Amino acid sequence: MNVLVIMSDEHSHQAMGCSGHGIVKTPNLDKLAREGVMFNQCYTNSPLCTPARASFFTGRYVHEMGTWDNATPYDGKMEGISHRLHEHGLAMTSFGKLDFHPEGRYPGLDAPRPKHRSQVDAGAFFRSSNQPRPKVEERFKKIKVRQGDSYDDGVRDEAIEWLKGKKPGDESWMLYVGFLHPHFPFLTKQRHWDDYNERVKDIPEAAKPPFASLNEPLKSLRTHFGGESVDEETIRKSHVGYYSLIAEMDENIGQLLTVLEEQGLKEDTLIIYTSDHGEQLGNHGLWFKCCMFEESARIPLIMRGPGVRQGAVEETLVSLVDIYPTVCEALRVPVPEHIKGRSLLGIAKGRQDTGREDYVFSEYHAHGMPVGMYMIRYRHYKYVYFTGGYKPQLFDLEADPREMHDLNRNDSVSDEVQAIIGQCHSRLLDVCDPEAVDTRAQAFQEQTRISLGISSYTQADPASVGGGEKLPVPFPEYMNADD
Repeated sequence: MNVLVIMSDEHSHQAMGCSGHGIVKTPNLDKLAREGVMFNQCYTNSPLCTPARASFFTGRYVHEMGTWDNATPYDGKMEGISHRLHEHGLAMTSFGKLDFHPEGRYPGLDAPRPKHRSQVDAGAFFRSSNQPRPKVEERFKKIKVRQGDSYDDGVRDEAIEWLKGKKPGDESWMLYVGFLHPHFPFLTKQRHWDDYNERVKDIPEAAKPPFASLNEPLKSLRTHFGGESVDEETIRKSHVGYYSLIAEMDENIGQLLTVLEEQGLKEDTLIIYTSDHGEQLGNHGLWFKCCMFEESARIPLIMRGPGVRQGAVEETLVSLVDIYPTVCEALRVPVPEHIKGRSLLGIAKGRQDTGREDYVFSEYHAHGMPVGMYMIRYRHYKYVYFTGGYKPQLFDLEADPREMHDLNRNDSVSDEVQAIIGQCHSRLLDVCDPEAVDTRAQAFQEQTRISLGISSYTQADPASVGGGEKLPVPFPEYMNADD
């Protein structure tokens, strides 16, 4: 069996035709879902590019690796997918965004267009400043029609050329394709813009005040991304641009699938489509990602391949850490025992996984959030814990899918709510000590800021004048995760 992993950037689970969206058109992803399994409850392990991709590649949680933010990318010291394949005589070929450390070592990885994290994002070093991100308003001006090809067009063409060199009966292979779309800036093709500009008339109610689901840390995140100054027309245009890029990405995926079929590789290739995190699009007054609301934390995961059920919608709770062991099983490589994820191949084929935890976990330790933020998704509840003494939040996603009513908001809550909070918190403690992890993250970030000589937010921020000061990308500090 071969494995093709396609990872987009900033694609929310809800923004697909196959997940029930009423406007977004994704015919190729819809076809993939009809011919395979859509995991309806998949979450990122961190709603931010660099940390999420580290978890995907290693099957480990962010706090184990110290890849806290977009300033401290994964560097290959902890074993990842390519290392494991390399140990067993296989390789991982990659085209497109990886977001790793540019000076890291990744045995078994052939990545001619890696797009690593080559510039320090200083936001994580000023988490408690409660100030807008430098030049954040410029992001909302970059919602318009694009002239010419995109980065993704080049990634698509290179991946297609690589696939054309493969044929049935070749040695098993793994190909990773990392698209940038639908990540902002929302620069899109004219025909897609025209289509969605005509169809998107209003903005969701969740993008209109009052934003009752915001506590003090989340209000800081809103300030960080300039949410207070975004008018309704800009919100509408953001939806137009976002949907347009999803349509463009879907077309690129369609071209990959067509070549796979033309080469006779469809029947012997496991395809996994996912994203690193979602996009908030002004819902709850928040932008981009960096929070645990469904728009940011819940991501697509579709699998199609040999033995995989067709047209199935799977409700098992899963996350990005599960992809590494899935790849291993598909390629008949022993699954490492120390990782947090579990292979999804059995579930995709209709078997039960009795050894799987009954929750998924996510964490955030980066720009705009003054405290540590953690999510436990358990049954139909979402528990969000904040360090620093702030009350945890609890949402019933079955009764309140838009997360408009925090069940723990009032001083007096029912015994049932208290019991659910206790069950969720015990699961959080099974993963980590949230206060200790936050202390470690903030200490590392402060030490790194000092060692880099960064005294102001704008000094090294990519959005600053001149692109920011070019500084060496920090290396993470790993904990002994096997203890």
